[in-house]
Amino acid sequence: MRSLIVLLGVLGAVLALGSAPPRVALRFDGLSSYAEIPDNSAFSVSPTGLTVSVWLRPDARRFPKTEGSLPTEQFVHWLGKGEAGRQEWTFWMYSRSTPPGPRDNRISFYVFNLAGGHGCGSYFQDPVAVGKWLHVVGVVDTGSHTTAIYKNGQLRNTNAYGGTTTPAHGIAPLRLGTKDFASFLRGALSQVRVWNRPLTAAEITALYATNAVPQDGLVAEYLLNEGHGAIVHDSQGRPQGTVVGGIWDTTPHAISATTGQSGGGC
Repeated sequence: MRSLIVLLGVLGAVLALGSAPPRVALRFDGLSSYAEIPDNSAFSVSPTGLTVSVWLRPDARRFPKTEGSLPTEQFVHWLGKGEAGRQEWTFWMYSRSTPPGPRDNRISFYVFNLAGGHGCGSYFQDPVAVGKWLHVVGVVDTGSHTTAIYKNGQLRNTNAYGGTTTPAHGIAPLRLGTKDFASFLRGALSQVRVWNRPLTAAEITALYATNAVPQDGLVAEYLLNEGHGAIVHDSQGRPQGTVVGGIWDTTPHAISATTGQSGGGC
């Protein structure tokens, strides 16, 4: 028992420390800048699932170009694959409103039917530290018909989508900083990785804590460490991406360790 307690203490210390935040990132202005990678089936939910890992740095709590039907529930899609008639999956974050809405700065990962409409997914809603990094991982497990979201190596929520949503491959590009030009991120992204399977909790913890990147099922890895130019490259040989208005950023930033609530649904 004592050994277990010591092990848990060490693990907690490692998670609290985390891996080093990105040294190079692609920064977006929240108005029109983004990066686009041509469609590839590797970016879609496979027969076993999907995992998408990314470092996110929100540079604002209130975003200038948002979408949403309610003034207190405006949001931005900051990384995703989907557009009208060919929706797949997305990460999104709610913008701060006055007064703050019930989803103030919530960060979500959702999957959709190709036709769109209401999706299913998971979220965490923590106080946002502007200019600090978050390691965010979204997981789709087709065996259990669930989504999950992790922050800084820790599972925050798991939710069922079976019977409501059937993810499928569409032909929309993978976009960073936006999904379909309806809203844009003011902030930065780095180290975008995609696996064609659901990573385990232990793999995700190690990915954050020690940068141990699982090679099994790794189908795309856009590290966004070029530091110059208008092209982003994939270490796994997938298509190059084009940067539109994004700026390379090498300014050091810390990791955010705030914690709040979590949830999800359809």
